[in-house]
Parts: sequence; structure tokens; C-alpha cells
Amino acid sequence: MQHDIIQRELVINLNTTHWQVNTLHISENILGPVDYGWQRYKDYPDSFTFGQGLLAGSAIPGSRRLVFCAFSPQWDGFYVSSMGGAAYTFHGLGVSFVALRGRCKTPSVLILNHQDEQLSVRLEPVDDYQSCWQGYQGSADEELIGFFGLQQALFDRYSGEYHPKRVRVFAVGPAAEDTPEGIIGSSTIRKGKITPVVDWCGRGGLGSRLLQQHNIVGCVFGGEWKDPDLLTSKELDGYFLEHFGQKVVKADLAMTEKYRYSEKFQTGGTFGVNMYQTSDRLLTFNYTSAYASEKERRAQHKNFILDHYLKQFNEETIQPKNFEHCGEPCAVACKKLNGKYKKDYEPYQALGPQTGIFDQRAAEILNDFVDAMGFDAIQTGGYVAWIMECVAKNLIPADEFGFPPATELNFKFASDADDFDIVNDSMRNAKYAIAVVKAILTDERAAVFKQGIRGAAYEMEKRFDTRPLHRAVFLSHGEYGYMVPNQYWVPGMGSPMPIMGKYYVYYGPEFLMPAELGKKNVERMVYELFSDNTGICRFHRKWSESITDEILKSHFHMEADYKKHQYKLANEIHQRESNKSIPWETERMADLLLTFLKYWGDFGLKDPDLQRWMKLAENDKLLAAQAFWQSIMKGQADAFAAGPDAITDILTPAQAAASSDK
Repeated sequence: MQHDIIQRELVINLNTTHWQVNTLHISENILGPVDYGWQRYKDYPDSFTFGQGLLAGSAIPGSRRLVFCAFSPQWDGFYVSSMGGAAYTFHGLGVSFVALRGRCKTPSVLILNHQDEQLSVRLEPVDDYQSCWQGYQGSADEELIGFFGLQQALFDRYSGEYHPKRVRVFAVGPAAEDTPEGIIGSSTIRKGKITPVVDWCGRGGLGSRLLQQHNIVGCVFGGEWKDPDLLTSKELDGYFLEHFGQKVVKADLAMTEKYRYSEKFQTGGTFGVNMYQTSDRLLTFNYTSAYASEKERRAQHKNFILDHYLKQFNEETIQPKNFEHCGEPCAVACKKLNGKYKKDYEPYQALGPQTGIFDQRAAEILNDFVDAMGFDAIQTGGYVAWIMECVAKNLIPADEFGFPPATELNFKFASDADDFDIVNDSMRNAKYAIAVVKAILTDERAAVFKQGIRGAAYEMEKRFDTRPLHRAVFLSHGEYGYMVPNQYWVPGMGSPMPIMGKYYVYYGPEFLMPAELGKKNVERMVYELFSDNTGICRFHRKWSESITDEILKSHFHMEADYKKHQYKLANEIHQRESNKSIPWETERMADLLLTFLKYWGDFGLKDPDLQRWMKLAENDKLLAAQAFWQSIMKGQADAFAAGPDAITDILTPAQAAASSDK
């Protein structure tokens, strides 16, 4: 049976508290939450949107991410971020999208509910949000700080208005108040309690946008709306049986092995598999591992990762199967836990080896504190690691900014336990990183660091003749925008795509000519939008990229070509945002490229293009870096100009079922 697409938007004017629900027509060409966010952003740049995909009411696992879109005060441009499982609860509101405009008179919580066939919307002041950040216990088992304290307070105050299984909260932390890097967090609710399974709308600083622009500190949402048009398991099984020879659950499990448990690597989840696979390509001690020899990097990986950091994780999380899902029914159970600590690769890499930490106890306290303060872990790891190197190398005076002295650090590349006490030095570095984050938030002497790594690095360069700017790693966008790259030693993560910090790039480890890399970046953005624009978790991308369009066309009687639709969206964003891309600005960014090229040369790759780039980089690494960046940029522009038909179909269903995952 085929159905027309019916979507509704809830538009809230925060200035007046007036709200209305509008029906969206198919002629508006809005098929998902990124479409919606982009359209509202173009019409009203001050809009802040969040919503679900067309499949959020289905039985498809992983289809219920809540997708946020807005201007990013960190990236200085349009941004997309999402949190897992939250649309499972949001779906009960009976609307597809929410658009906020204007600003509340006082810091407020947005309360959305659907009961007795009626949607209700109200705003209530939260005068004590700062005291909740400082410490709140309420119905929790322990006193909570920061985001965790505020989330608990909002839950305690308003959850009684909802069915206990149909309520969720998202909230911000202290970082949202006066930095551009604040995130939005939300934890799964189970049996009337907030669980340790927390998910983040992390990259891009949208929590800062929500509080600073709109004066919203959080939202309580849920409801009992009944979807009259659910995709049944029987209908879905038909698609999966046709293409993969298995029903939904079995096919999904087969194609998400990495995120659950990999027999090949005897570990699981992003932390387990990536920590195992990165081997000598792991970035550590503020990227200085890139300067080490292959022998040294392999020794570090064995001694510090395999024999300790990963070993702890496997013993404490994998072997006892401490797995959970993100809040929606999903057999993958990708959330890997040790008590209250959730372990993912990039947070425990950036606030782990990147900051000189190779022990789980030390990484846990640092990650937990950064989460509580409402900072993005990846961004904070890259930022704090730079500060720690600058202090350790006496490039900036620690006492001038309220940071502890360098004697409290052991921050230099090490691969042997004789040079680095894995347990004790990791804890020293973790405590130092916590002290840096505290200083940035609370010490006036460190106020310059509130602006983020790009602005702070340039300010340090002006004040000191030690060239601290050139130890920093960040991407630049617009007049003041910036992003610490995702934690993979590949040129793709330094690309000039219109939205960075996500996976709208090709991040395979092999050497590619930069123009080819640019083309693949565009392909990845188009296909990553298959996930973001449907609210499907990218962990399920093997099947979602190959058959989502067919499911939508068949069930909703869609006439649009889904790949062309996502290409058009990606191209519009590119056309409006591409002129903000700034070439790499620091020597270390150039060094990361040079050492990447050298890595493949040492590996024995006999490629004349690689040899040419290596020779150019050895003669003038800064010139080579600029040329490489410009060539990626041109490759991207050419790929967008070539139109949607030039976008390669990434995976057929058969290839998806057979391919190995990154």
C-alpha cells in the first residue's frame, strides 16, 4: 500500500510564546530534517530546528536520530548535528519538525507534550540553571554537575506530566553560556530513571547557539500520539529479503558487526575496533606521533594500547557484554559501557592518547568532566592537547593564564614504559587537562581561551615569539569559524568541505590524488545525507545507502530520485558556504600532510603521483600543503559542477552485504 507524505512543522516564536502547527506539502521538496533545517535557515538565518526522518515511525533499527540544524557559532556557518535514539520519543509529539525563532525573555525550558489527542507547548523560566550546573542531586543516586545536573533537574520537575516510557530531556552545560563550543546532551530514560547511556548533538556548538541566541537551556519532550501510517515489520522484511536474502534484524546485525562485536578483532564498538585497527596511525600527544618512526609508533600501539588501554576495555566492557542501545529498539547495542562511563573511539581518543592518556581510569574522569561541562569531547581534546604541548614546551607561560605548571605534566611522545608510566602519568595528564578546562570556564586570566582554538592560537602568536600557533591543528571556516578534525590521520579530515567535523568526507587511509579525494568527498556528503536526512544512524549505512530510496519511494509514493535530491541539497549548501573555506593555517597541518605522504612512501607505495607530492613537500612543505588543499577544493568544485549523474553509486545491496566496514 502506498501513501502520500504528510509532515507537520511546529513553529515557536520565543519572543511572544506564540506557536502554530503547519502541514508541509510535498511541493516544498522537504523530505527530511536537513532539508527542513536548510530551508528555514535560508528563509530565517536565526532559525534553530530539530526533527525526525520519514522512517522514525517504522520498525527499522537505527532510524530514530533527532537531527538539529542551525547556524554554528563555532563553524561560522550552517551546521547539522544529531543524537541517537531521541526521535523514538520525539515521534510521540505528532510533528516532524520544530522550528525556534526569536529569544526567550529569561533562560527557559521548552516543554512539548501530546496527550489526549492534543499537542501542548509552553516555556517556563529556569532561574536556577546555573546552580543546577554547580550541583544537583534530586532523585539521582549521586550529586550531578553541569549538563548532568540540569538534565536531572528538568526531568525531576516535569517528567510527571508524561507517560513514564514516553519522555526524554535534552539540555546544555556551562560551555554553552560563554563559549562557542557548547553541545546538547540527552540520556535514555528507563524505568523512570535517567540512565548512563547519553548521546550528544556534539559537533558545531549548537548548544551555545540554543542558549546564547534563543535563551533555551533545555527541552522536555514526549507524548502519546499514535502514528496511523507505520511501516510494519512485514513490509520492511520484504525489502530486506529481496536485496539481502535476510529479514531486517538479521541483515542489520550482519552489516553492523563492527559496532556490536567483531570476531576477527575480538573486540567491538568504535573504541574497540578503531583502537585495534589504527595501529601505528594512531594520533597521540597533540599529533606529535606523526613525527615518530614507524617502529616507535608500533611500539606505542602495542605497549600502551593493545597491552593496556584496549586490554582494559575488552576486560571491563566487551567480555562481560556491557552493551546498550541509544534509546530506540536496536539489536546492535552499540553503546559500550563500564559503569556510568560510555566508551566511544573519538572521545576516548581525543581525551585519551591525543592528550597523553592511555589508562581507562584517567580517561574516564576527563571524559566525564568534559561531558558534564557540555563541551564537545573531540574539539576539547584537540584544543587542550595543544595547550598542554605549549605549556610543556614553554611556548606560553602557564601561570599567566591560571594553568598548573609544566612540572605537573608528562607530555612528550613516548612508546616505552621507561619514559611514561601508563597509569600514573596518564592520571597526571588527565588532571592537568581538567584544570585547563576549569580555568577556561572560570578563571579570568584564561578568558582569551573562551573563543576557541583558532582565535586563541592567533592571540598567543601575537603575544609570544615562540610560534605557538604552529603547534595547533584546526580547520578554518569564515571569519572566525574553526573545527578540530576528526581523529584520523588522513587528508580527508582536513578537506575544505562546507560542513566539517562530521563524515561528509572520504576518510579512507589510502593515498589518493587530492582532486580524486575532492570528488570522493562530494560522493560521501551526498550519501551521508542518506543517513542525516532520514534520521538513520550512520552505523547502519551499509544497507541505508543502498535501499532507503526504494523503501521511501515504494511506501510514500515518492517520485523524486533520492540520490539527485541529496545531491541538490549538498550542492546548495556548498554553493552558499564554500567561499568561507580557508586553507590550512598552521605548520602542523602541513606536517600532518607531509608525514602522511611519507608514511605511504615508507610503506613502499610505488606511485609516481605520490613521489611528486613527496618531493614538493620535502622542498617546501607549506607550499605543498597549500597546493594540496587547493587541489582538493578544485576536485570538490568539479564534482559538484558535474551534476548528480557523476556521483558514483557507492554500494549496491550485494556489495553492501559483502563489504568490510570502516
